[in-house]
Amino acid sequence: MKNPRKPVIFVVGATATGKSEWALKLAQEFGGVIVNCDSIQIYKKLDIGAAKPSPQEQALVPHYLVDYVNPPEEMTAGKYCRDFYDCMEKIPEGVPVFVVGGTGFYFMAIEKGMYPVLPVSAEIQKAVAEELQTPGGAEKLHQELLQNDPEYGAKIHLSDHYRIGRAIELIRSQGKSVTQIQAEFAESRSEFPFPLLKIGPSWDREVLKDRIALRTQKMLDQGLVKEVQGLLDEGLESWAPMSSVGYKETIAFVKGELTQEELFEEISKNTRQLAKRQRTWFQRDKDIHWFSGSDGFSEARSMVEKFLNP
Repeated sequence: MKNPRKPVIFVVGATATGKSEWALKLAQEFGGVIVNCDSIQIYKKLDIGAAKPSPQEQALVPHYLVDYVNPPEEMTAGKYCRDFYDCMEKIPEGVPVFVVGGTGFYFMAIEKGMYPVLPVSAEIQKAVAEELQTPGGAEKLHQELLQNDPEYGAKIHLSDHYRIGRAIELIRSQGKSVTQIQAEFAESRSEFPFPLLKIGPSWDREVLKDRIALRTQKMLDQGLVKEVQGLLDEGLESWAPMSSVGYKETIAFVKGELTQEELFEEISKNTRQLAKRQRTWFQRDKDIHWFSGSDGFSEARSMVEKFLNP
């Protein structure tokens, strides 16, 4: 049953599109709170490279699930999903909740639920891996998949060894096809328990490219190299979020593997690639209302107002 007194607005989009600024403005105007849905901004000590809201911005409205995970702990979508629903319990009735970020998988986890991680024995994993490595092994396993799960097998390309292997592992260990497992998950999944609106700012690719370059330079000017050096001094090089865009390139610079100019170029290039992947992910969701990043805010604001005051 939906709870009409705690409306949720997803503010989504690629990196550097200005979604955080939109969410902050909207939360201020409508007396809402912000829940972070960025997989790097959750971590403490990752500030500049994560483009985390400043302390001043966080003081304007209540922020949740930002800057709260200590190193060397590592988060998963499952943990985030549990934290999100714990957080929703703490937010007062009647308060609009603006969930903002670019981590599409986290958004999917909280809206659709987490697909179960089914156990597979080490013996089955080893056997399947060995079969994939033998000449003609992938073809044989693909045939086995088509025989046991023709619907799923038809979707998987012969060169996609990972999905072929995973599907065979599940068939052999669970005695069920992937299609059957997915159907059971869809049947057991509960509906998102809050009224939901999804919006996002969108930019022309060339304009976004310029915005990414400006953001990269801003991070470097704010002291990204110093931030990363401090993290390395604490022995955190192998901490999972340190392999994210902005941090991995700066580590290479600190090690002398990149020049200052190359550092800027690498971060910019890899951020553009990240933005492309994010855009592709979110475009699959037909429920998202997109607005021009340059002049669409007032239109988005009107939609939010109608959603909150139908």
